[in-house]
Amino acid sequence: MGETGKLTDFLRRSVLFRDLPEKDLRKISLNFEIVNLPMGEVLFYEKEESGDMYIVLEGKVRASLFDEQGNELVLAELGPGEFIGEMSMIDQLPRSATVTAQENTKLAKLRRDTFLRIVRENPNIAVNVIKALVARLRKTDDMVEALAFRSVEGRIIKFLLERGRERGSSRGGAYRVRKMTHRDLASRVGASREAVTKALKALSFKGVIREEGNFWLVSADAERELDP
Repeated sequence: MGETGKLTDFLRRSVLFRDLPEKDLRKISLNFEIVNLPMGEVLFYEKEESGDMYIVLEGKVRASLFDEQGNELVLAELGPGEFIGEMSMIDQLPRSATVTAQENTKLAKLRRDTFLRIVRENPNIAVNVIKALVARLRKTDDMVEALAFRSVEGRIIKFLLERGRERGSSRGGAYRVRKMTHRDLASRVGASREAVTKALKALSFKGVIREEGNFWLVSADAERELDP
């Protein structure tokens, strides 16, 4: 199967294009440009003027905000099937976040004018975009709630439980989540590295989190145990 055939097959399973007839998928696949992004390379920066949309084909990227000191807050991690850059494509305003490859990543790039033409020809795509944007907005609401009302310990537990449910494995009433550096964890929960280190020690002392080699074991009832 050639590159166009692979892309057609991928679009068939993507959230944006899965409702389209096969002939339309094949036609649309011809409008994409393949972009290879090595690990650590930036796709685009916050406030950059650009309006193309991307779909992740292989690998993973993260969307982040940075403060003046270079501290990072990770807004989202996006893998195969997920799309990036839709906000600037729709409203033509600068990029709202910096997107970086977390591993070697392959993306399919679609220019704004081409996407708008495709939407006019296939209105169902607009409905799928709205659904996906609403889902992301709900996740953003969850993040705002955590930053505003939860302690650093609570934010860590919330993040690790979500990671465990999505990617980890459950064993004996606990989720097994691969460890990350304290700095990386801090970027996910909106705290300093020092605060995360202190919170992890406290959670370990309380028995809510245990270490097992390269993994954390997080109690499935951690949120209730932390705040009974």
